[in-house]
Amino acid sequence: MLGMTANGENHSYGKGMTLALAGGLLLTFDVPLLKLSQAETATLILARGIILFTAMWLYWMVRVKRQGKGTPFVNGYTGVVVSCLMAAANILFINAIALTSVANVVFILAMNPIFAAVLSWILLGERLATATALAILACTAGVTIIVWDGLSTGTYLGDFLAVGVALCMSAALLLIRRSGTDQSMSPAFGSLIAAAAVLPFADLSSLTWSGWGWLTLNGAFVMPVSGALMLVAPMFIPAPVVALFFLLETVLTPVWMWLIFDDRPTLQGLAGGIIIVSALLLHCVWLLRITPQRPRPFAVSKTPPARASRWSLSR
Repeated sequence: MLGMTANGENHSYGKGMTLALAGGLLLTFDVPLLKLSQAETATLILARGIILFTAMWLYWMVRVKRQGKGTPFVNGYTGVVVSCLMAAANILFINAIALTSVANVVFILAMNPIFAAVLSWILLGERLATATALAILACTAGVTIIVWDGLSTGTYLGDFLAVGVALCMSAALLLIRRSGTDQSMSPAFGSLIAAAAVLPFADLSSLTWSGWGWLTLNGAFVMPVSGALMLVAPMFIPAPVVALFFLLETVLTPVWMWLIFDDRPTLQGLAGGIIIVSALLLHCVWLLRITPQRPRPFAVSKTPPARASRWSLSR
């Protein structure tokens, strides 16, 4: 009996690792697909927003039909605020990847958990663990190096916009955590808000058929599926382990950009990114060590939905 239980736990843990790995790998293709569309910034925000919203709305409709009564697409006042924050993050993100190195953007966005910890400390008075404080200092040093390098290369505006993306997403995570409500559809509604905001400046007729194809692959498959996989993974493995797989985007996206577009980060930007990734990796390992036990399959019902979904907000 004990042997069967152990085998079951190992199978569940392996399943969670597979889900997180698949989700993390899919996420690494987000920016390359956006770049392959060769769309102008406003047009990209509009087209991606429409596609992502449509895909998630259809998924929500199927879920509601199956369950009879599901969570509202926009879940209360918190849902409105979170959607607006995600809309701002969406607009800032697309502009950031147009104005600075993609590597710089993903390095800075990797700091989302750190920004969330700082906001929790400032706004909620939550105590920062020593390890978290050290990670914050190290990541701050890494971002300072990236932005300082941007001042000399002329990409500082994009770097600052990336910081704005991280702050918006961190604030959204904080609201979700505080409310304890399911806000899994809020990023989709946020993408629609972002699309509406840029409508006067966009020109969908400028998109080629191949551009529509790349954006459809991104908005209808890569982002929804990667988000869903990362949302389910914490049912089987601890959240700090899932967070480690989010670092795949930080590490592999610059590799794809280099191989496809010959987009290479500067040495200073790379140095700052290495500091950030190293600090986050060590912090995740520390979180994993203090996690008391592996979660049992589908034990997530004992935890507020925000704890599972906070790792899977899409831009």
